[in-house]
Amino acid sequence: MTREPRTRRVPRVRRLTAVAACAAGIATAIAWPGASAGADPLADARARAAALARTVADLQTRAEIATERYDAVETQLGQAVTASMLAQRELDAAQSQTQADQDRAGARVRALYESGGATALFASILDGTSPTDLMDRYHDVSVAIGVDQVTVHADQTRADAAARITARLAALANKVTNLQAAAGNAAVEVTTLLNAQQRALAGANQQVRSLAAQAAAAAAARSAANFTAALTAAGVTLTGTTKPPNATVATVIAAARTKLGDPYLWGGTGPDAYDCSGLTQFAYGIAGIALPRVASDQWRVGARVDLANLLPGDLLFWATNPADPATIHHVAIYFGDGLMIAAPHTGDVVKIEPVYMDGFFGATRPWANPAPVPPPK
Repeated sequence: MTREPRTRRVPRVRRLTAVAACAAGIATAIAWPGASAGADPLADARARAAALARTVADLQTRAEIATERYDAVETQLGQAVTASMLAQRELDAAQSQTQADQDRAGARVRALYESGGATALFASILDGTSPTDLMDRYHDVSVAIGVDQVTVHADQTRADAAARITARLAALANKVTNLQAAAGNAAVEVTTLLNAQQRALAGANQQVRSLAAQAAAAAAARSAANFTAALTAAGVTLTGTTKPPNATVATVIAAARTKLGDPYLWGGTGPDAYDCSGLTQFAYGIAGIALPRVASDQWRVGARVDLANLLPGDLLFWATNPADPATIHHVAIYFGDGLMIAAPHTGDVVKIEPVYMDGFFGATRPWANPAPVPPPK
């Protein structure tokens, strides 16, 4: 089914220098090899198609990386805004309590003045009829006089706390401003890369685009075959079984399947459009397991799983550097039998597709150990 992706709020901040630098890099990436005189037209078209396929794939990966960066900044921005709102509520409560105490203190001062002041209160002690009565009166007068001193101390304590909260609010406001700018820059980078993809495709004729699509499909098939071969080498036999290992995984996969056909939307977290980590976060959330927003952070949740022990529901990850989890840019849910449920990329939809080997980083099992592993310092 086809749905229109929901509108995403994109920060208005733009950095022209960043765009110019990105555009310069893209211009280099999409330069076509020139055709030599007398070259075979079909061979030339195939060469151009191969270059186009490589360019589109490279821009797609770079867009995924930029999307993950945007998702991370947006998450931090949401946390900073929430912290700012809570601090403002705390400050409002402190100021309200201080005002109430000041009103009560004023009433006591007026009452004390009308009664003749502290001297008159202490003189009233002498009106006691017995030693016990004298002690009771002394206690009452001491409390009446001491309350104001305690109130003054409490007011000063709250004033100090209010000053600290105010300073924290100022720091949070500065952080929110910086994160808004960073989110704007990331959004510009994503859209610039996606636009470059469209320009690269639009700059080729129909024959080249068709041959490029065929080349991309062939490359995907080879990568999927390589993953199947890796499973076989690990001792796994594909039997066509995709049965979830437990009720939690059944819930995860059922939730993900309800989104089949929904469009990919970078930065999307639903309810009807998702990016890769948005989909996995949603599906596991339905099963009661909270995943972080970004794929590289999701890698730190749960037990590591090798190919020999892969089960439906495990998370699969891809990275640009097989030794560095910080370069993870894509995540999907293993469906079983060499298949996965994924939100692939812009222009595609949530779907079940073969797992591919190119860039494969590893797998985790969040339901086995939901506690996140602390990020490296």
